[in-house]
Amino acid sequence: MERDNQDYTALWLQFKNGNKDAFAELYHSHIKSLIAYGSKLCADEELLKDNIQDLFIELWNSRENLAEPGCVKFYLFKALRYKLIRADKIHHSRQAFTENLPGAGGAYESIEAPVESAIIDKEISDSQINILRKSIAVLSKRQQEAIQLRFYQGLSNEQIAELMGVNYQSVSNLMYTALCRIKKNMKAPVFTTALATVFHLFF
Repeated sequence: MERDNQDYTALWLQFKNGNKDAFAELYHSHIKSLIAYGSKLCADEELLKDNIQDLFIELWNSRENLAEPGCVKFYLFKALRYKLIRADKIHHSRQAFTENLPGAGGAYESIEAPVESAIIDKEISDSQINILRKSIAVLSKRQQEAIQLRFYQGLSNEQIAELMGVNYQSVSNLMYTALCRIKKNMKAPVFTTALATVFHLFF
């Protein structure tokens, strides 16, 4: 079970004081989420790994000057997003950015997605899960990023707005349009009901 943000804040304070065990726990607790989110922005696996590694090295080296974040996960996501944008500009590698989804194949197939897990718990078939993935895959990059952050990473709409550099209404519009497109592609009535139940929890 994922730790409460208060626990991560306590670890963050220990890490700032030079506790290597706390730093390692922060890393291991967030690495899968960072990979899942980062892979939505960058398809170059090595570039992504390098940037995550650099991020944590920079955090350790500057730990004494770091502020206490309101949400550790949000802080790490924002820092990684900034690094990937900078890396893209430096290496001129925009062609490396794709529409690929975590769990749809490749190196990140083992990452568990909360939304899909909740639906699987309702005894939905693998073929229907594939329909969900394909429905998300045809969304715009911005819609996919918003869906990833909201349903797979559990960030609030306010946090997503700040992370993506847009206002709250824009995030709401992205979500609404994306969910309408996803539901339109759902064929099985039972699956549509299960999907609607899961989505309802976030609104």
